Amino acid sequence: MINKFQLCLVLLFLHCSSAIFSQENKKTATQFHQTTIFDTQSLEKLPQLHEGLAGTYFGKHASYFILAGGSHFPTEKPWQGGKKQFSKTVFVFQVESDGNLTSIYQAEDLPEAIAEGAYVTISDGLLCLGGQTSEGLSSKVFSISYNNGKIILKHYADLPIPVKSAVAEVVGNSVYLLGGQTADNGSLNQFLRLDLQKTDATWETLPAYPQKVSGAAMVAQQNGTEIALFAFGGRNQNGRNLTEFYHQAYTFKPSLNEWFPIKDIQKNKEVLPLAVANASKIGASSILLFGGDTGVIFNQVEQAIYDENIELRNQLWQTHKGFETDVLVYNTITDEWFNLGSTDKAVAVASVFYDAQKQEVYVAGGEQKPGIRSPYITKLSFSKDSEFGWLNYAVLALYLIGMLMLGFFFMKNNKNTDDYFKGGGRIPWWAAGISIFATMLSAITFISIPAKTYATDWRMLMFNMTIILAVPFIIRFFLPFFLRFKLDTAYEYLEKRFNRPVRWVASALFSFFMISRIAIVLFLPSLALNAVTGFNIYYAILIMSIVTIIYSTSGGMEAVVWGDVIQGFILVGGAIVAFIVMVVGIDGGFGEFWNTTVTFNKLDTFDFRFDFSQPVFWVVVFGGLANTLISYTSDQSVVQRYMSTVNEKATAKSIWLNGIVSVPVSILFFLLGTGLFAFYKSNPEQMSITDPNIDSIFPQFIVSQMPVGMSGLLIASIFAAAMSTLSSNINSVSAVITSDFYKTIFKNTSFKGQMNVARWSGVVIGLLGTAMAIVLATWNIASLWDQFNTFLGLLTSGLGALFILGIFFPRVNGTVALIGLISGVLILYGVKSYTSLSFLLYGLIGMVSSIIVAFIISMLIPNKKEVNGITWKYRNK
Repeated sequence: MINKFQLCLVLLFLHCSSAIFSQENKKTATQFHQTTIFDTQSLEKLPQLHEGLAGTYFGKHASYFILAGGSHFPTEKPWQGGKKQFSKTVFVFQVESDGNLTSIYQAEDLPEAIAEGAYVTISDGLLCLGGQTSEGLSSKVFSISYNNGKIILKHYADLPIPVKSAVAEVVGNSVYLLGGQTADNGSLNQFLRLDLQKTDATWETLPAYPQKVSGAAMVAQQNGTEIALFAFGGRNQNGRNLTEFYHQAYTFKPSLNEWFPIKDIQKNKEVLPLAVANASKIGASSILLFGGDTGVIFNQVEQAIYDENIELRNQLWQTHKGFETDVLVYNTITDEWFNLGSTDKAVAVASVFYDAQKQEVYVAGGEQKPGIRSPYITKLSFSKDSEFGWLNYAVLALYLIGMLMLGFFFMKNNKNTDDYFKGGGRIPWWAAGISIFATMLSAITFISIPAKTYATDWRMLMFNMTIILAVPFIIRFFLPFFLRFKLDTAYEYLEKRFNRPVRWVASALFSFFMISRIAIVLFLPSLALNAVTGFNIYYAILIMSIVTIIYSTSGGMEAVVWGDVIQGFILVGGAIVAFIVMVVGIDGGFGEFWNTTVTFNKLDTFDFRFDFSQPVFWVVVFGGLANTLISYTSDQSVVQRYMSTVNEKATAKSIWLNGIVSVPVSILFFLLGTGLFAFYKSNPEQMSITDPNIDSIFPQFIVSQMPVGMSGLLIASIFAAAMSTLSSNINSVSAVITSDFYKTIFKNTSFKGQMNVARWSGVVIGLLGTAMAIVLATWNIASLWDQFNTFLGLLTSGLGALFILGIFFPRVNGTVALIGLISGVLILYGVKSYTSLSFLLYGLIGMVSSIIVAFIISMLIPNKKEVNGITWKYRNK
């Protein structure tokens, strides 16, 4: 009969051995496909549109595409003396099941015929800003929407100056407008903002753009810390001088209210000037730039006009070979460019709409050559090699089967609830320590911390380091109360100290938080697997949850702890291997890795500013200490480990082990994020541009860059991270339901009845968390780690306060403690809603405010209950 440690080694060996079968390194490159989904030649009663339109307003409102305005040369071309004409027609299209567009409405509903205005989609419809008419330039701003067969126009504040060839973008409730060309053909460096929340809002002038520009491209995209604006290229005409075409690019950071230079537009690593190009965000941190004019022929035409050489001008127009065909990609985090491919339908002055849900880009009309309009609405769609491979799936399946075996192996040891919830005191201190470590090192750590560090820097490191500062305090002041009273759960102490309602409130809050946490730790790895392999996200959620529910409810605490031991080794080993592969894959190896991280300040850790909306030193240290205290003193999934060891001394050693191991492992996971930045800085073309969330960056690297088999092992590591936390959550909530509710409501219950409640409550809690994860799968959350800490602060800061009040404030009674808890939650909600304080401080604010309110009220309503022996003051009396 093999012992527990041998079983762990066998399962670990099975995982690792499967990784050596293949060393083939897979590469994933995103490909795009351009498809015509509408041809304007199919429009009836519009012979003037046989060549399409350029410079239209274009977007999507509700389920309809709207295209309006535009210009064309319906009869004679420019070299034939033809005059540009403007359209006032509004077209409405609906998307058919095959993806094509069908025209369902068309009428001359615009106030005037107009083209080359800026446009952006807002909640009210397609917002149209300025443009050129036959009478001159316009400053009008209005929205177009379609409802019940009618076009609805809504007017907004006029622009300060009539312009054409400006560009607009929307961020939240604000519309931004950049540059533009005036009536005298000069360009502007204006940068304006309109607040859509204000009914009488006017345009606000923001810091000027670094260049006078028209025909630029501007896109709103995540930069790792916020949604910023990115502007590319454009042009400027000055008197009789030739028009200057720009290759420069800049970003505007709303939080700093300032423009910053970024890497110039590049094609094949060479600078490329570009104006009137088409741009769109794509995925979580990429921007597409395609079509547009480099200005070479444009300047030659200008010179011919200045020289009054009409024959040369006409020849240049007629022999024009078209506009820029390469599709370029810019990454907003690594500040790198690469070529995605080329298109045979290159256009300038086109109109673009990005469908974030389908990750598709729609391009309407545009100029194919001078005077020649595109008759098409095309769609850019994207694909990548998402082949996970049978060997990787085999590794993953082996891991899941191993976890099931573990649960069945320990089932025979569960004779009563003490065995089921505490392992009968048979768990060694070192296993308990690793189990605490693995529980706290969840999939949120394994995926989101590397993603956060990839996108930013190391300022969050101190948040994780605070465990070392908190360990002595936890062992000295809290541990005795959990062990010397022989408690079933942490919240039983609250009944002894206060009353049963306090215990029930705390237990209910904990249970609700755990269900939310189960949902997140199920959703995150499922999302990652779906993003990088195409595996159905709902199947992944169900498989993980069902396997974990079975092994955790079958084997009880021993299965959970020894499963955590296995999972802890897999997590750390997999992370080390991944980091090595990253560094080896960088052109220049470790030297270039170090040079990149230093050059781009990716190792910045200490920020001593007093900006409490940012992760500065004071925020991460005090916020980290508070969150650590909350987790290690009021989280049943952690406290339950304290109760599973032989004695208080062994528990103290397990807590120290967890703290000591957490330091190098935290550094390792921050290194992973820095390694990802350096790797993709060196290999920008290997980035998957369609991943909808930055949190997918590490799983994408695993699947695309790791050797076959090893990538399966690392994806299993992500599952291990999730399942170690999930199993602990299920077991701890089951303990709370059984001990804090069932045993207190129903007296003299049998061991069999308690075991039935213990197992079935675990199943129910697991299924509730699964259901919430499936709902969560439809949400778009920028950073799941941020959301997790928000949950932690709002729901559990009051729990930490209750234990501090119970141990250190003997004057506080149960009623006052509940008032303090409720007050803390309300204060924290107000802070979250009406201030810009960092979410990292939510735990501290909630806990401290609860304590202060309770202490003040206790001066008026003192505690009359005997508390000898259950507060720190009387602990040794």
